[in-house]
Amino acid sequence: MTVDNTTFTLNKLQMYDECPQKYKLCYIDKVHVIEPISKTKTGNNLHNLINFYLKKADISKLLQALTKNEKILWHNFKNSDVCNYNCIASEYTFNVKIDSYWLTGRIDALFEYGGHYIIADWKTGENFSPEGVKFQTSFYLFCMYEILMAKGLIKKASDLSLYYIELATDNTVRITFDEDLYIQYRTLILSLINKILENKTYFCNKTDNCKLCKYYRACPYY
Repeated sequence: MTVDNTTFTLNKLQMYDECPQKYKLCYIDKVHVIEPISKTKTGNNLHNLINFYLKKADISKLLQALTKNEKILWHNFKNSDVCNYNCIASEYTFNVKIDSYWLTGRIDALFEYGGHYIIADWKTGENFSPEGVKFQTSFYLFCMYEILMAKGLIKKASDLSLYYIELATDNTVRITFDEDLYIQYRTLILSLINKILENKTYFCNKTDNCKLCKYYRACPYY
């Protein structure tokens, strides 16, 4: 069994960073785990609704079908600062080259306000922590900086930031960016790619959260 050694998605790199054995079970052994529909339904519904809204589609019927909880999430989205900004893209899929590799991913939305660009990421759960998405933060900021620089839309890293918008709590976590972080994130991404290509053992990190991992029952370390 082989792994694509030229293209790396956010999910692949993030999963390997979290646990190499989890990465192996998912992408090499291709262990398939069925998750409860209810676990992702609300998040998917809100992401779709926001996407259609930002693309100026008719969402009247979608609004009528919202559950009580989804109505709260929608209200908090409409109450967020980004709704006053200029939406550049929604559900934007990107490809960025780094050395001889390609990075691919998708952001929820990109906004512009006063010459500053903001990556928006909607969070619908109640237990969001910036620490839990540190690699996602690195990946999004690095890739979108490369794209916006190539398009001539920004001149420096500080012209870009990332907002995690917690729809369940009506809170926004703002992450800034600068040239030093750009270099740091680039180094981190390349380091993970090299580890994936060179690794032969795929050890398990064995943390307190292992029993919460959807691959826990398939993990040979337990």
